[in-house]
Amino acid sequence: MNILRGAFRNIWWKLLSLGLATLVWIAIYHEPEMTSVLAAPVQFRNIPRDLEISSDIVESVDLEAHGQADLLRNLSEKRVSVVLDFSAVRDPGERTFTIGRDNTNLPRGVALVRVIPSQLRFTFEPRIVRNVPVEPQVSGTLPAGWHVVKLVSTPLELAVTGPESKVRRLSAVHTDPVDLTGIMDDKNVRVTAYLPNAQLRFNESPDVTVRVAVAK
Repeated sequence: MNILRGAFRNIWWKLLSLGLATLVWIAIYHEPEMTSVLAAPVQFRNIPRDLEISSDIVESVDLEAHGQADLLRNLSEKRVSVVLDFSAVRDPGERTFTIGRDNTNLPRGVALVRVIPSQLRFTFEPRIVRNVPVEPQVSGTLPAGWHVVKLVSTPLELAVTGPESKVRRLSAVHTDPVDLTGIMDDKNVRVTAYLPNAQLRFNESPDVTVRVAVAK
């Protein structure tokens, strides 16, 4: 009797819980399957310390994924990414990487139908550092009768790092223009040097001081 009494205790709450669990199972079971295209950022790991990517870098690819609608909806709210492992890259040259299921963080239950593009090719070059001359630029005009005697930047050179071919191709780095308007005496102007290639970077601050010497 005690066993029966315990089994039927709170029977209505137990039946309600069972009914709710059944409804949830039915809802999940009957969740329609869908196909969706997701934009996934491309990330890298194990980049060689002495090499640089000199080719154009693809920032994202499209993943065509198939699965239950609720899983795909959750994916749209989370960050789905493609991770490429460069640990096998040890020498300069071109390398092709095929993107598949192993490169993505798609959850279980979501199938990867295809990737657009399905392959990415990168060119690797040695990383070098080189001191490059700074060339000050000017804008505006001096008052009538005045002319520029000398433009000198401090420092005279800046160290630039990047892929070998792009660093060696750089003959000089230019500064933001120094405005000459109204200058009638020697003047120091603080400006910033600029690199025209996004794959290059300064090893130090790009801020320079330009000494403008004028005469009449």
